Amino acid sequence: MLLTVIGQGYIGLPVSVAFAAAGHTVYAAESAPDRHQALARGDSYIPDVPSGELRARLDSGLLRPVRDARLAPGSDVYIIATPTPLTPAREPDLRLVEEALTAIAATARPGALIVLESTVYPGALRRHIAPFFERLTRLRSGEDVHFAYSPERVDPGRDLPLRVVPKLVSGLDHRAVKLARELYETAFDVVVEVSSSEVAEFAKLYENTFRYVNVAFVNELSKAAHAMAVPFREVVSAAASKPYGFMSFHHGPGVGGHCLPNNIHYLNHAMSAAGHPSEMLAVAERINLSMPGYAVERLRQGLMRHGTPLSGARVLILGRAFKAGVSDTRNSPAHTVIRLLTDAGTHVRVADPLAGTDHAEGTRFTPVELTREECRAADAVMLVTDHAGVDSRMVLESSGLILDCRGWFKEPEVEQL
Repeated sequence: MLLTVIGQGYIGLPVSVAFAAAGHTVYAAESAPDRHQALARGDSYIPDVPSGELRARLDSGLLRPVRDARLAPGSDVYIIATPTPLTPAREPDLRLVEEALTAIAATARPGALIVLESTVYPGALRRHIAPFFERLTRLRSGEDVHFAYSPERVDPGRDLPLRVVPKLVSGLDHRAVKLARELYETAFDVVVEVSSSEVAEFAKLYENTFRYVNVAFVNELSKAAHAMAVPFREVVSAAASKPYGFMSFHHGPGVGGHCLPNNIHYLNHAMSAAGHPSEMLAVAERINLSMPGYAVERLRQGLMRHGTPLSGARVLILGRAFKAGVSDTRNSPAHTVIRLLTDAGTHVRVADPLAGTDHAEGTRFTPVELTREECRAADAVMLVTDHAGVDSRMVLESSGLILDCRGWFKEPEVEQL
C-alpha cells in the first residue's frame, strides 16, 4: 500500500520504518527542517530506530521523507502521529492534528483510510476529528473515507521491538476497522480489535494514567518512609517478591515526558464533560508536581549537614532527560529542579550524554562533561536521570555529598531520595 505518515517523532518514525519494512511505500512527512534533513541523510534522532535500519529503508526506496504531507501523492492510508499537548489552560490542544487533517484533505481520495495514533480524549475521533475533516472536503466519513484509531504504545528507550507490542484498533465504521486490522497485521504480531474508537481512546489514557497514579502513590509513600527512617526502595523490592496482586513502581524526582503529565488532563477533560471530574487525578498531579521541590529540599538538608548553604553552592546534576536512555527533555522534572536551585542562588552544572545543551523551559545552567574534576569541584552531586553508562565508581570516589533520586547507587554512603 501507499502510506503517508504525518509526524516523524518518537511515534511516527518507528511506525514509518515498521511499515516500510513490511513492504509498503511510506511517505514520511516531517515539517521540522532539522529532522527532515536528518531523515534525508539517514541519521536517526530516535533511539528506537538505528541509523543503519533507517538507511536500509531509504535505500530500498520504500521510505521517502517529505517536508509536507501535501507533497506526497494521494495515499491509500494516512497515519497521524503528531503531538497532542495542552493549552495554557491545561485543556486538550488538537491544533497539530487539525493541521495534519488539513494537509490530508489536499490529496485524499475516495477509499482512503485515515488512522489517528496520537493520544486524544474519548470521543475525539467521532465528535471532533472526523467532523473537522468533513468541513474541509466533500469526502464523508464512513462513505468516502474511513477513520480509525490505533493508539501508539511506543516506549522510547525500551529494548522491545515495536512489532511485538499488541496494537489496539477500532474505527468509526465496519470498513474502517477491517482496513485498520489488515494494515496493522502486516507490521505487528498481535492486533487487538475493540468495539469502538471510544474504547480504544479510553484504553490508551487508562494505561498511562494507571502508571501516573501509581507513581504518585509511591512518591507519597517515599516521603513518609524517609521520615520513618525506612529505606523505601527496599520496601518495594520486598513487596515485589509476592507473585500476585502487586506491580512495582518506583519513586523519583517527578514525572516527565510528553505523555503521562498530559494524558491525565485528556482523561479528566472527558470525565468532567460527563459530569464526573476526577479528584484522584488532581491529588496524583499535586503529589507528582511536588517531587522536584522535595528533592531540592532534601539536597538543602544534606548540604547543611556538611555546613554548606544552598545559596552559593555548586551542584552537579547528572541527567536532564525525562527518563533514562532517551534525549527527550519535554516536561522533565530536571527542569524544575534546575529552576528551583538557580532561584535559590545555586550554581548549577549539568552532565547529560544524550540531551542537548539548550536551556529548555527557561532553565539556566552550565553544560559539562561528567569528569572526576567536575565531581570533585561540586559541593553536591544530584542524580536526576539514571542513564546507562554512568561511571558510578568514579562518581563515588570523586564526590562528597551524593543525592540519588533514582536508586542507581547501592552504597550506604549515598543519600537516597
